[in-house]
Amino acid sequence: MIARANEKSVRAIMRSAQRSTIKKLNILTFATHERYEENLCKTGHNFYSLKFGKEWDTTYAPVPKNYHIVDKIPEHVDIDLVLSHTSCNRIQVAHDLLTETQGRFNGLPIPILRHCHVLPDIRFETNEQVESFQSIPVSNNSFISKFNRDSWGFSADNSSVVEHGIDTEFWNQAWRLSSRELYCLSVVNEFPSRDWCCGFNLWKEVASSGFCRVVGKCTGEHAGFSQPAQSREHLRDIYQAAAVFLNTSIHSPVPTVMMEAMACGTPVVTTGTCMIPEIIEHGVNGIIANDASDMRFWCRELLDKPDLARKIGEAGRKTIQERYSLDRFVESWNKLLYKTVSEYR
Repeated sequence: MIARANEKSVRAIMRSAQRSTIKKLNILTFATHERYEENLCKTGHNFYSLKFGKEWDTTYAPVPKNYHIVDKIPEHVDIDLVLSHTSCNRIQVAHDLLTETQGRFNGLPIPILRHCHVLPDIRFETNEQVESFQSIPVSNNSFISKFNRDSWGFSADNSSVVEHGIDTEFWNQAWRLSSRELYCLSVVNEFPSRDWCCGFNLWKEVASSGFCRVVGKCTGEHAGFSQPAQSREHLRDIYQAAAVFLNTSIHSPVPTVMMEAMACGTPVVTTGTCMIPEIIEHGVNGIIANDASDMRFWCRELLDKPDLARKIGEAGRKTIQERYSLDRFVESWNKLLYKTVSEYR
């Protein structure tokens, strides 16, 4: 665990004063969600991603110029902050690394920010997960939604919320209002093995009508069930080609792919779980349906009525532009990063 100095050194005082106005931070992190981290890099800071566990997959997003994949903390870099997008053993790795390098930083403590994207796993005892989560020592906690924050037992008094930001400029390029193919698209990796959170069995019931397609990486015993997009640009083409986007998630705070599809003007039929009702107003900017028969009805309705589909798709696109813009996302993240660094003692 990182040892905090009892008395701040002169260097610590000077650096603390500089942190609130510094233009770029040096942030130690770990690859977790490529498109999310690609957007995060638009804050302009320098990210140093340790090769531990998952490695960046360029089919999801290209590696930004200010995102450096490293084997160890570079000798020439003065780290300001550690950012972990998960609550697994990466945080302990960060503690261990920072303890080892304290001498290099003259004992100056470095804050760890945990930004949580997930919910407690309902396949296991949730209370134990919440207790374990709360017991892990970090300097600051943030979450992708209020729903997500509340699920882990935190409040506005002891944590922050930074909601997703979508690059509408990218997802709207060559935006198609017409000539969409008459099928319902779902985008899920490893779909057959993720029924508990992504609703694969619900999707199968809806798909029995024959108008559904899936895009996503699938390995192991289910290899061949679906194929991933070859690039972000390819995925954008796929979103824009589909007449409807179908989301059957059961236990996900909010699927990023659903928001990307909305940014492309693709009308969404979705379950109303977790924080989705905070984004979707039924019949206005999307359709909420929680059982297979209802989903089949609305999918068929939008496939048969292109004017209705276009109206709902356009409203969904405006929702993303107005409420989940990349500018708001970047501004919120910069406030959180500078606050975490400047307030850490």
